[in-house]
Amino acid sequence: MKKSIVKYVQACDSCIRNKHSNQAPPGLLQPIELPNKPWEEITYDLIVGLQMSEGYDAILTVVDRLSKMVHFIPTHSNATAVDVANLFVNFVWKLHGLPRKTISDRGPNFNAKFLRQVYSRLGIEPHYSTAYRPQVDGQSERLNQFIEIYLRHYINHRQTDWVAALPLGEFAYNNGKHAGSKHTPFFACYGYNPDFTVGNTKESSVPQADEYANHLKSIHEEAKAALTIANRTYSEYYNRKHCEATKIEVGSKVFLDGSNIRTIRPSKKLDNRRFGPYKVVEQLGKYTFKLDLPKSMEVYPVFHTALLYPKPVDDYQRDPVPVPTVVTPEGEEEYEVERILDSRKVGRRLKYYVSWKGYGAEENSWEPKTHLKNAPEKIADFHRDHPDAPGP
Repeated sequence: MKKSIVKYVQACDSCIRNKHSNQAPPGLLQPIELPNKPWEEITYDLIVGLQMSEGYDAILTVVDRLSKMVHFIPTHSNATAVDVANLFVNFVWKLHGLPRKTISDRGPNFNAKFLRQVYSRLGIEPHYSTAYRPQVDGQSERLNQFIEIYLRHYINHRQTDWVAALPLGEFAYNNGKHAGSKHTPFFACYGYNPDFTVGNTKESSVPQADEYANHLKSIHEEAKAALTIANRTYSEYYNRKHCEATKIEVGSKVFLDGSNIRTIRPSKKLDNRRFGPYKVVEQLGKYTFKLDLPKSMEVYPVFHTALLYPKPVDDYQRDPVPVPTVVTPEGEEEYEVERILDSRKVGRRLKYYVSWKGYGAEENSWEPKTHLKNAPEKIADFHRDHPDAPGP
């Protein structure tokens, strides 16, 4: 009896869509293959939401994937692709030459036509992290932790002087031992460590100069401590909170986690937790899959397995069977309206959000009132239940 109940609930469509999962997210951390030489492959990230400091409110972080050497570049949260390209030339290219590959998220700062065209002309291969899955190899995560910990120690109460703290923070990070390689990024890149020693105070010293030197030493030591905290074994911490991914086959159907999917429903808290099921059309990596999504979703269709839930086989045959379309005398296909879910006005045009009989929620669509001439009862039912909704 218990097995039957568990099996029944596991394949319940409504349960899959709406219940919270208590399981660890699937998919252990998978490091990306390393490049052959320093600054051949780099990762970009943009830290935003900072208080304005010297006219800047964001930090562009650039990391060499082999040596782990970094550059912290103050910039603006609304930086365009042109701005990013200029920062690349001024802070990276002039020091290290052209990379072969870049890795970033899909934000417009990094994925605009301009930047992709520049990459194409320069022979750079851009790569982008999976939709809503920024943990490419944990590198950006650790770096962001370091910056936040370090800056908390040295910025003022109003948080308006963080730009001045970046140069020493960058030096300290590059001169601190990396947990993985056991070498500093400086040594991994150049083969030596730059000197940073503050000698003892001399009798003939200048007090103000001594105070400044000790201040630099204090910042350097604090930055090294921040790096130690942020550099704790990230993969082990990550994997403790994750489980091995469930096997997903190309051609099978999966539900998609709805955490990052925008819908028209008023409250995200009460919205479906998963959407679908959608067909898996391609496997792009060990944990990355491409789905066949409706065009109306306007979402990049590649997702990490942590966001996917395989559709279980339902022995109780509760899957909706698509109703055959009706062909009108004019030769047009016509689908039956199950119910109207919502309404809105676009300019003077009234549209209804329609659930189609025999089809899942992924097929719901906005339709102008003129397309629903054969469903006046459904429209009347909707406005009776929702008298405040936009109507004729």
